[in-house]
Amino acid sequence: MNERKWLKKEGSKWMEKGLIEREQLDSILSLYEKKNNNLLPILASILIGLGVLTFVASNWSNISDVFRLAIICGALIGFQFTGFHLVKKGSRTLGIALIGIGVITFGAGIFLTAQMYHIVSYNATAFILWMLVALLFYAMLPNKYFYLLSLVIGTAGLIYSAMSFQGFSFLLAFLIIFAAGYVTFKEEHPLFFYFYSIAYAITSITLLVAYDLTYIWMTIIFLLLYGISEWIRSEKGQLAFKNISILGSLAVIFIHVFFLKELVHYEEDILSSDLVYFIMLIGLGALTGWNKIRRNIQSNWLDFTLFLPLFLIGDVGGILYLLLAFSYSLFILIQGYQLEESDRINRGTFLFLISTLVAYIQLAWDFLPKSMFFLAGGVLLFILSWLLERRRRKWVHKTKGGQS
Repeated sequence: MNERKWLKKEGSKWMEKGLIEREQLDSILSLYEKKNNNLLPILASILIGLGVLTFVASNWSNISDVFRLAIICGALIGFQFTGFHLVKKGSRTLGIALIGIGVITFGAGIFLTAQMYHIVSYNATAFILWMLVALLFYAMLPNKYFYLLSLVIGTAGLIYSAMSFQGFSFLLAFLIIFAAGYVTFKEEHPLFFYFYSIAYAITSITLLVAYDLTYIWMTIIFLLLYGISEWIRSEKGQLAFKNISILGSLAVIFIHVFFLKELVHYEEDILSSDLVYFIMLIGLGALTGWNKIRRNIQSNWLDFTLFLPLFLIGDVGGILYLLLAFSYSLFILIQGYQLEESDRINRGTFLFLISTLVAYIQLAWDFLPKSMFFLAGGVLLFILSWLLERRRRKWVHKTKGGQS
């Protein structure tokens, strides 16, 4: 009998004797729930779910229709019933893992049943139903697994719709942005904010793909996320949204470094054809800047440089974007040492190494033999990482008063 089961059994006796109230017992039990961090059952459920899907799918043609339905219904009922029974008995993690297999099986059942009866759909309806079921289970048993599963289902549906049908499901996007967003801000868990911001970015990028918009619109996506980070009150949300927006904007900068010449060549009239882009860019930038001033936010104004439309300059814009990435990462690194913030130092170090790698690939790929390219690149990154780590250790040693 584990600790929680023992407490639940003994707690009932304490309640009968009037030693504690029901609310007090629930609070005590909840503490032991949170200490259960065993992720192996969750990981096992994902692998088992994928295994069941691939096995049934690969052997589908050899199974009769009645037996197919029996497999789907039996798996759904079996996993859900067993999962809820285990949760009720106190084995919450294992129970949720089995329920998760049931949710995955439900999605497989939708697609396999449609295949059996030749039901053709050119939209994301199946993914909408699937995500609703995942959110429903989260409402019944709040858990990070169900939350993440719902976001994975939703974003997978948007990607599938954009790649297969060149379409975009606004209803599925609504579920991701608003339904999952409500859960995110309600729970205020750091991981939830990171998962949600990544799902937002994927949702927005699939919209660009579906409507065949150029990648420069990704700057608007991440600028909007950056602006939201300045408006929301949650510090956890601010940090997650800002980090993802900065990483995303740097990814766009690196895309510019490699593909700006093609963009300039094929989009010579980009200033007139994408006028809405520039209106949104200026509007979002002005609104975010005004909010910084109004709320006296002391965060980096240099962040705005990551969203500058340097591609208007032409081919030389690629070099300017590369210099911008170097300058920004160095600024974050130096600022981290000045403010004595280890998180900022680590972020600046990571960005500087990535910028160095991108610059090396861009400048050396066409000039060095491929073997020398990889060898020299590896040596360069090793030297840089050693120097930066040495500098970081000296700083840590200094902040600890010279004590190792």
